[in-house]
Amino acid sequence: MAYVPILKGKRGEFTALGQMEPGVQAEVHPIMEVVHDERLRDVMETFRKNAWGQLPQGLDIAVDCGGLWHHGVVGGVWTGRPMHWLSEAFGAWLLALIPVFRPYDPPGALTEVRDVQRAHRRGAVLRVDVFLVPVGSPTVSREVRTALRAVHLAPEQVDLVLDAGHVSGDTAVTDALPPMLDALRWARQATWRNVVLAAGAFPKTLRKLVRGIPNRVHRWDAALWRKVVNSTDGMPPHFGDYGVTHPVAPRRGRGSIPNIRYTAGEDWQVYVAPQTLPGNDDFFVIARELLRSEYWPVRGEATSWGDAELAMCARGQRAKAGGGAEWRAWATSHHLAVTAEALRTTGQP
Repeated sequence: MAYVPILKGKRGEFTALGQMEPGVQAEVHPIMEVVHDERLRDVMETFRKNAWGQLPQGLDIAVDCGGLWHHGVVGGVWTGRPMHWLSEAFGAWLLALIPVFRPYDPPGALTEVRDVQRAHRRGAVLRVDVFLVPVGSPTVSREVRTALRAVHLAPEQVDLVLDAGHVSGDTAVTDALPPMLDALRWARQATWRNVVLAAGAFPKTLRKLVRGIPNRVHRWDAALWRKVVNSTDGMPPHFGDYGVTHPVAPRRGRGSIPNIRYTAGEDWQVYVAPQTLPGNDDFFVIARELLRSEYWPVRGEATSWGDAELAMCARGQRAKAGGGAEWRAWATSHHLAVTAEALRTTGQP
């Protein structure tokens, strides 16, 4: 059972990928989203630098540029629009890139995906939003066939990601179940390389959570996956989620409040600091609370690189508590490790 996290292409997430143990890396097949900003060139350069500096050899990542094709040529050392630009940059560093596309992408974007997959020879990822696209209808089937012809790939060369977006609560899971089941039945009519069911459940903001104590946030994305699997026969699809983030990237704002997003079984335990100490020193306090809690794993700091960093904070072995990128890296590192291990040992996320 493979694990397909859909991660924001930011420093924290790239750092977590770079720190994975070999056993975790073997199970994780990430999709990295290029998060759009006003300055396209800066966004692309930052993504490229993070990939060059953090990605381990042998880890093939899928890259989703979303609608950035419409923003034109990036410029600089490499040429072309975002996907082609990254393809050249990855090739210069001997990194493999798997392009992501959608059924309704414009012809120019599909041509770019065709060229990139030819250059890297890793196939591609077809991403479908099951709420926006009536998967299984004759129209969609035609559009998918047309898109596959445009990128010069057969289904067996493509990973199909069926994405339910954000789900939170029993009602959201109940509403998402029928379209996900329909999409999975449709997907099984073709010989896709892999089929992934993905969703996200982490809240968009932490501002509504109580500070100073662990907040239980249920992993509804994992609950939806289990419901789909329990409602169908045959080989279970792979599991995908959005890690410890909301599917929609937040707008730029003020610095993050010290927080820990800690995956524990079917829930996250989310600590939000009360901000009573100077700077980010409250992070040391909530790290100590985590280590003393029932949620700290049996393997402790050996669970992941992120757990080791959290333990150092709790024991006062770090001079500084870090910032938003570090906290996201540590939480993502833990999440990747425990989710991959759960899928490997139990077949459940």
